Amino acid sequence: MESGGILTTASNFVLSQYVTDRRRFILTTGSALLATWTLLRLLRKPKQQEADNVVPAVSGALPVFGHALQINKDPLGFIQKCKAKYGPAFSIKLITQELYVLTGKMIPELLTASRKYVSFTDGVETVMPVERVMRLSYEHKHVEESVSPRDKHPITFPIKQNFKAHQIDVFSSRIQKAFKEVLYEELNLKSGEKIQIEPWDFLSHAISRISCLCFAGSRVGTNKELVHAMATLTQNIVKAGMMLTVLPGWIADVLVRRYFSVERELDLLMELLVPLLNGIRSGEIPDDETTFVSMTLKLPKSDGSLRSPQDAAFHFKGVALASIHTTTHFTSFALHELACRPQLMNELRDEIAKLDERTPESINSIALLDSFLREVLRYDIDNLGLHHMALQDLVLSTGQVIPKGSLIVVASDEAHRDPALALPSEKPLDEFDPYRFMNLSEDKSSSTIGLDFVSFGLGAHSCPGRYFAVTEIKYVLAELLVRFKISTLSGKRAPDNHMMGMVKFPPKEDIIFEAF
Repeated sequence: MESGGILTTASNFVLSQYVTDRRRFILTTGSALLATWTLLRLLRKPKQQEADNVVPAVSGALPVFGHALQINKDPLGFIQKCKAKYGPAFSIKLITQELYVLTGKMIPELLTASRKYVSFTDGVETVMPVERVMRLSYEHKHVEESVSPRDKHPITFPIKQNFKAHQIDVFSSRIQKAFKEVLYEELNLKSGEKIQIEPWDFLSHAISRISCLCFAGSRVGTNKELVHAMATLTQNIVKAGMMLTVLPGWIADVLVRRYFSVERELDLLMELLVPLLNGIRSGEIPDDETTFVSMTLKLPKSDGSLRSPQDAAFHFKGVALASIHTTTHFTSFALHELACRPQLMNELRDEIAKLDERTPESINSIALLDSFLREVLRYDIDNLGLHHMALQDLVLSTGQVIPKGSLIVVASDEAHRDPALALPSEKPLDEFDPYRFMNLSEDKSSSTIGLDFVSFGLGAHSCPGRYFAVTEIKYVLAELLVRFKISTLSGKRAPDNHMMGMVKFPPKEDIIFEAF
């Protein structure tokens, strides 16, 4: 008998019973429902015991939006309430994405976990599909090499080995040259003259100048088209990535290829770097300058072979993305924190004036500037960040299990404001204190990582470029401080911009520079 016939027969039987004897039907149906409910309770009891191992899901998710409206209204307050109610690990929903959130002392369990269990690269790609944008834009011209797990990674390994704190002086003259050229071209003001600028645009171009000169070298790193392309690359990828995460796959792919492609930027990169690296490989161009691209070119694979100049050049986009965007982000925050604190700026100028010369190395010795920058990195951190993908079931110390394939995030801002994790301080952790890390017995420099400071990650997976980044930021700030009065129209710290309650962006208010 077909399924339709079975359903029809069953329906006729139930209807006939109801018409014949309503009382008997109600008693029979009620008894059946009660028995079914009891049976379900019995069956669900063992599953309830299993549920003790499940990370609790935060209630109150709205259709489509999930918890997006709640967290965007008060990101820190929402996370703190969830932690108090559900414990140090919980899950939330933002639009269509479920996120597992780790707070406080649970954070190291993610950030120090083996790469067999979690992947930072896969986590970021889920939220912002950078590699997919690259493939759609450029796979018809160059297919990126597949890096074997046995290989030393062509981006992170050279940075880890060659950008340590004591090695940054190799780049000192290039950092100075690049930024002074920016100042001459864009902020060449006479005494008393003012200019009002959008700090992100100015800084992204300035940081790109520094990064291109240091990482690509003087032979191609001063090319203005390359500097501009790398400065805007991240913004263009973000636009394309949003298309890929919001729209159906095939529609998004077509739109990215046709309207949001970064092919032009990658073309320029390859046109400049491949001939340079070919020349270095053949010996026609002397390898006389420390650069990221030459490090990658010379880094052997696990089988002893060397990657092609094309592959080495293509990896430049990765270091450009990582260095320019993040450094611009925090330098913008730093300018806004300075602009509303005239006394602090005068104190910093006094410290800078004591130096025999202004170099990245000498600027690094100013304790107040370092304390200020660490506070910027602590206070102006994302609400939820450091996305990781679970490659296997991840068992937490609580016994709770985060399932394979889940997206895990760190409640960075909440951790930085948790008194249980931080050193005793006169000022509350929810206030900005530029003097917080002065005269401490422990090493709390702006590049020192710890449970109370996860801006650069933790353990073996911490950001290898942090020493270069903090040196660069401090030098840029010092040069701006000695040349200009820095302010805003309001004279106050403008509010941050939050995206989906996760990411903090610097205020949109312009910065005013007035030349001394």
